[in-house]
Amino acid sequence: MQVRCMLCGKKEDITPENVDYKKFEDNPKAVYICTLCSARTFHEAKEGQKPIKPM
Repeated sequence: MQVRCMLCGKKEDITPENVDYKKFEDNPKAVYICTLCSARTFHEAKEGQKPIKPM
């Protein structure tokens, strides 16, 4: 099954072994986020929570 990342638009093929496969089989309009975008979003959220360093 081919899916498209909601954030970057990259197309990926997922196999039945993939964790998200069942979700897309049940609901073809489900949102997919690739691993790269997921890691980038997680990193940006973590960086945003850090306290501001004094000068």
